[in-house]
Amino acid sequence: MNPIRLHLPGIPHTITRMEYTHDAFTGKVLRFSPMMRARGFEVYHYGVETSESGATKEIQLMTKDEWESLRVQSYIFLHPTATEEEARKILDDPTTFFVTLANWDTPLYKEFNKRLLAALKDNYRSTTTDIFCMPIYKYHAIDHIPMIVVEHGIGYPNSSSNYRIFESYTMMHHQIGKEQTENGKNYWFVVPNYYDTLAWPLSLTPHVNTVGFLGRVFEGKGCHEIVEVARRMPHVRFILCGQGDPKPFLVEPNISYKPPIHGSERAEYLGSLVAALFPSRFVEPFCGAAVEAQLCGTPIITKDYGAQTETVEQFKTGLRCHTLSDYVYGIELAISGFFDRTYIRNRAVRLYGLETVGYEYEYAFKTIMDVHNGSNGWYSRVTHMPVLQEVNPLKTRQG
Repeated sequence: MNPIRLHLPGIPHTITRMEYTHDAFTGKVLRFSPMMRARGFEVYHYGVETSESGATKEIQLMTKDEWESLRVQSYIFLHPTATEEEARKILDDPTTFFVTLANWDTPLYKEFNKRLLAALKDNYRSTTTDIFCMPIYKYHAIDHIPMIVVEHGIGYPNSSSNYRIFESYTMMHHQIGKEQTENGKNYWFVVPNYYDTLAWPLSLTPHVNTVGFLGRVFEGKGCHEIVEVARRMPHVRFILCGQGDPKPFLVEPNISYKPPIHGSERAEYLGSLVAALFPSRFVEPFCGAAVEAQLCGTPIITKDYGAQTETVEQFKTGLRCHTLSDYVYGIELAISGFFDRTYIRNRAVRLYGLETVGYEYEYAFKTIMDVHNGSNGWYSRVTHMPVLQEVNPLKTRQG
């Protein structure tokens, strides 16, 4: 039997390469192909020249020069008063949010979709063998081809496909509430984000009294709360790292800013921290940086809501907080050596490594495929639960 073929488009406003992985969705696309190929799937990646997806087949939709030109056109489309020189300067600034160009009406997205449609017509075989994996909402090209569409890493609002895979139970339950139904869906799944654990080595020698943040630098991520914690703890060094304007938060002498980083530098930075601080104001769908930090053995000090309630084990891999004093207490615990960094690392590897999560995706994709391949879906006499049973000992073992 031929393997299931997964069709994976890149994120139009980035390139599937390591240097764009401080965009969380791009990071997931980059890691997806090797993970699923290891589970026996074919993966076709559709993206921009110089992509390094690790897919079975790399399909180039546009050259990098075309992409660069369309980015500038798209920025001007969204900001009509901007000149070409201003647009290039802003887009070349590493602190600019990538999401600035995430708009389906822009020239970049329209052209990407147009070319994706043509490529899919050449490479998508049938609904009995192939799945279109949609990493963000929504590739309009798919409206014109009869395909199995799976939103396979939902950490965004407004998901709408019949088949959905959420990053967390938090996000799935949020969507159920948003759709105002008390009924769940049999073909909605939860599979967490996934990481090459070798890229995140354990660090047992963090910098003394150094606490850090990694992500978008703005109020929504709770950066103003980091300021309040820093004010309470003048003897501790706080670092804000990521895209955005840090100036509103650099108001205490013990707060510094680090521009966006990618690749091995992320692991070096997160592993250097005695604790990582993630006080997001919104309900996080996953908060990947918190898991990346745990892979390095770094404890997490965060909110007691959102996906952190699933990824942070209270008093074991960090502290989930409600008040300013809670945050201070959590950092003091970390500085005192309360948290076992080896335990933190081992738990994160078990739960979020490519080797583990690939099984969970395999179960979801094969279960969905049974609706279309003649197995009779809900009434199929075949269960793919043994796939999850095989990986369960890896997820549950201690140490």
